[in-house]
Amino acid sequence: MILLIDSGSTNTSFVLLGEDGHSEIYKSKGFNPYYYNKNEFYDLLRNELYFKVKGKGVHQVFYYGSGCSSDANCELVETTLTRFFPSAEILVEHDLFGAAIALFGRKRGIACILGTGSNSCLWDGERILENVPSLGYMLGDEGSGTYLGKIMLTAILSGEANPEIAKAFYREYKLSFSSSLEKIYREPNPNLFFSSLSEFAHSHIDHSWCQDMIKRNFTDFVDKQVSKYSTCQTSPVSFIGSVAYHFQDLLKEVLDDNNITFGKVMRNPMEGLIDYHLNN
Repeated sequence: MILLIDSGSTNTSFVLLGEDGHSEIYKSKGFNPYYYNKNEFYDLLRNELYFKVKGKGVHQVFYYGSGCSSDANCELVETTLTRFFPSAEILVEHDLFGAAIALFGRKRGIACILGTGSNSCLWDGERILENVPSLGYMLGDEGSGTYLGKIMLTAILSGEANPEIAKAFYREYKLSFSSSLEKIYREPNPNLFFSSLSEFAHSHIDHSWCQDMIKRNFTDFVDKQVSKYSTCQTSPVSFIGSVAYHFQDLLKEVLDDNNITFGKVMRNPMEGLIDYHLNN
């Protein structure tokens, strides 16, 4: 049995895959080694996964996870997985590697993640050729739900947002100016709060101000990420993630405005990963 794990900062998907193609799917909260420690990852695996797959003969584990961009973080994940699956072959890769496989398989293209965070790479069908550094939500993450939430909330709190939208925000989130700042500066994981505002943008998508914010989010992503690739005008650009999926019409508009070829959008990579691992 093959165990596929796709872990983002918000959600984790586990798929137990048999040679006959039969699969069992499990979900849990997300994990990012930059924000959580190995004990929390151990508890997540034990409580959300291990007892469900124990005794099912897992011989390979493929883990594609956010935050697995350093040797230290990959080692943390691999060491913890080994505690549960000591006899299995374990491969830990960044979620961007998994996204590229899911979107393009053995074909060439620019793969992008637009979910809670954002990232991108130029993929040649086997490996990542180019990668514009992702600076995380404090310094970057253009195109993501977090960045969208930040630019919207900045406008709302500074009094620059459309008054109707600002009023709806304070009402729907049951927040005031001061309590909004409390959530950002005093509560843990403010990136998840920022990202949750993408749902607010979606629920008010008919309002032109929200559309402008969403398009600004994608325009900044093109400027900071996609435009930096050597083949950005000749390679298809495809996307994985909830933000790309829910706002794909506006995303396509932005790419068209920049003469960039829009490839496809997947809400999550697991379908593509299953297909790849069954056939390779």
